[in-house]
Amino acid sequence: MDLRRYFLRPFEEGDYEAVAHIETKTNPEFPSNPDWARRWDRLLDAQHFVHEEWVVQERDTSEVVAAASIYHTPYSYDAHRFWASVVVDPGHLHRGIGRALAALLDAEAVAHRATCYWTNARKDDPRALQFAARQGFTELRTSWMSILDLSATAPTSGTELSDRLEGEGFRFSTLAREGASRAEVRQRLYDVDADSSRDAPRMGEFTPIPFAQFSAELDEPTIIPEAFFLAAHGDSYAASSHLERDLGSPDTLIVGYTGTRKEYRGRGLATELKRRSIEYARANGFRFLRTFNDSLNPPIWAINQKLGFRRVVEWSNQQRLFRSESTPGSPSPPP
Repeated sequence: MDLRRYFLRPFEEGDYEAVAHIETKTNPEFPSNPDWARRWDRLLDAQHFVHEEWVVQERDTSEVVAAASIYHTPYSYDAHRFWASVVVDPGHLHRGIGRALAALLDAEAVAHRATCYWTNARKDDPRALQFAARQGFTELRTSWMSILDLSATAPTSGTELSDRLEGEGFRFSTLAREGASRAEVRQRLYDVDADSSRDAPRMGEFTPIPFAQFSAELDEPTIIPEAFFLAAHGDSYAASSHLERDLGSPDTLIVGYTGTRKEYRGRGLATELKRRSIEYARANGFRFLRTFNDSLNPPIWAINQKLGFRRVVEWSNQQRLFRSESTPGSPSPPP
């Protein structure tokens, strides 16, 4: 990186817009939003996780042209395992910026005694895949974003499935109907989320988030209580699936986490809750539903595919391990 033209500095509050713009250029199918990034950063900071960010700025124009970060994730926390990210504006590629940021992340691995970095790279971007390989990353699995175009698909009819499930003793409701502010409702929702999440595919091992954090997330402006669908059985919730506002696309809703307790799986609960989500989006004038899938979770992808979702963009989910003998945290050489 030419230090006469660029310089590296810590991320500042005023950088959210610029970094979101770069990320949107990199993944135009999923526009980034600075407000969402601010909320995510506050969540990480509130948990006292490692959360460090830097940007590269062009001297003449003062334009932010690249960013890098390392951070813990609440859902698979390990003190020595981090997500790492490098993103460079396409107009400033091949100028050594990525290599400079990668060297910075190597130094941070040593400082934090890291044993592992995780990252994502677009599977249709050979440059990004080659860059990750040079840094020592290897692919563990694939994830992808899929879209349901509500204007191009016919309404689904689920009367038969709904009637069968109700006949088996399941009761369908929403967070709004149950009472979004009721402590006992939030506790039951937390229980089904924590129970169903244990074997959900993820990078790293499952770590449940605290109830206080889960409850606070229910108050985020992206959450729609009327579009938070629940299947109850007796005094507990057997399954849940919800929609969230997409802050980057007003005509789109994001399908959030869908989970079913292990003892209730295979009965069609996830399908029924997702069908109700589609009905809600269609009735309220939305054009698209956006969701994310993991190659290690074929049952959910089979449901989404049957409902009309189609893949749009794929990412390679990658891992880089670091040596722990002799000097803990010292980076392993690229393969």
